[in-house]
Amino acid sequence: MTNSKDISLAGSIKVEKLDSHTYKANLNELFGIGAVPNGGYTASCMLAAASTHLASRKQTDTFTTHLEYLNRTSPGVAIITVEDTKLGKQVSTLHLTLWQGNGLLQQAPWVTPGVTRRKGPLQPGVMDLWLCLASGESITQATLPYVTDSFPYNMHLFLVAPELRAMLETPAPNKSEDKETTNRRAETLKKNEDRAGMWFPTLVMNLENKTALPEEGVKWLNTRITSKQINNGKFDLDVIIRDTDGELVALSHHVAMVLSMARNTGKSSL
Repeated sequence: MTNSKDISLAGSIKVEKLDSHTYKANLNELFGIGAVPNGGYTASCMLAAASTHLASRKQTDTFTTHLEYLNRTSPGVAIITVEDTKLGKQVSTLHLTLWQGNGLLQQAPWVTPGVTRRKGPLQPGVMDLWLCLASGESITQATLPYVTDSFPYNMHLFLVAPELRAMLETPAPNKSEDKETTNRRAETLKKNEDRAGMWFPTLVMNLENKTALPEEGVKWLNTRITSKQINNGKFDLDVIIRDTDGELVALSHHVAMVLSMARNTGKSSL
């Protein structure tokens, strides 16, 4: 029988790296209160995972920590997943989640059985894009405003409510619909086709640069686009731009109008 004096706290918070963003801890019952591991001890295990995760960036020290205990833990194996919220040259921000319980799979991706897999954007009204220039040239600080104001023609599909988006998508071949639903779908598709003749001119664009791009530029940038309201011929957009390391590059806010393409191609009048 192992003597409790032979088990160190430092040894009990060590984690094992399973892949680039996943770690395994073993919560020791000796550092618990009754049948539940001490909350601070669990936090130490999670911080050990964070320190290991950022070791390659030489950022092993913790500045601030915020913890939320959603459920009780228990002695034994725990899986810790890491999300790179913001990776910086000096300071980085991570979001860690500790998983435990019978519903946890023995291997990646460690999902809870019975939970429906998400489809499309992670949340309604959000459009995530990876952008590069079709010419093959790099994106520089000088061309960043163009990237900030470049969106796919069907961006409204990603920004509308999920139930409306479902009406715009073709149903599965084996799925039967009643006549009312079929008519509603046809009407919605007709309106969507009409939008192909619409023009979305930008009225106001605010661009706040957070991190300067390298002088030689970068190949790819990630943008996350959301809209608070699309109504009465105008809409707003909030754009977050990051590089491939997750570094925040720029923030942008747009106000735009919804006009007929004839206003774009027709003769300008003063």
